[in-house]
Amino acid sequence: MKKSIRIGRAPLHHPDTTPKAPCEEALSCTKPWDTLEETATPGVRYCGDCRKNVFWVDTPEQVRAAALLDRCVAIADDGAYSRSGEHKITANSAPMPRHLATVTLLVHDYDEAIRFFTEALRFELVEDTPRGPGKRWVVVSPGRNAGATLLLAKAVTDEQAASIGKQAGGRVFLFLHTADFQSDYQHMASHGVRFLEAPRHEPHGTVAVFLDLCGNRWDLLQPNDA
Repeated sequence: MKKSIRIGRAPLHHPDTTPKAPCEEALSCTKPWDTLEETATPGVRYCGDCRKNVFWVDTPEQVRAAALLDRCVAIADDGAYSRSGEHKITANSAPMPRHLATVTLLVHDYDEAIRFFTEALRFELVEDTPRGPGKRWVVVSPGRNAGATLLLAKAVTDEQAASIGKQAGGRVFLFLHTADFQSDYQHMASHGVRFLEAPRHEPHGTVAVFLDLCGNRWDLLQPNDA
């Protein structure tokens, strides 16, 4: 018998103990899990209609974590996160697969940062959602299902502003892997990206350090096995 799977925005409360709260649309998506596009990450599929990832969840803790990130989830009615709302994972259960999902990057301005990443670095704009007066949830990615995404967060305090461009204390902060170093290098350079060195060939691959629009150091790297 095929198990029932519910999909939708993760509710902050158990979907059966708190009907229609806090969001009436919670777990109300009619699109079947099996029709979603598989990704390179186990337990994560991509919805082309919403242009968002859907995360498989099994426990109340995973549901709450997804709700805080405003994620869409898939829940099996007969899974560990069941209608009883009880945590059924035992000590012998295998740990759920995990991955680094999002990294916060402090920026001066949302639109300026979006232009830099989508034009100079050819990233995709995954999400740009208003979050109250002057705040937006802006996420960019080097490509669909291509590792961690970046949350472009506008600095709102003096402490945050002082950290812009210094998130790694002067060291290389992020590593952008590519399968075509020369193409990316030429495109970035032609769009004003500042490289701190000429490309060099190392035992692990071809690499060059560049600065993002805020001054953080990155490695553009084509691994030898790419």
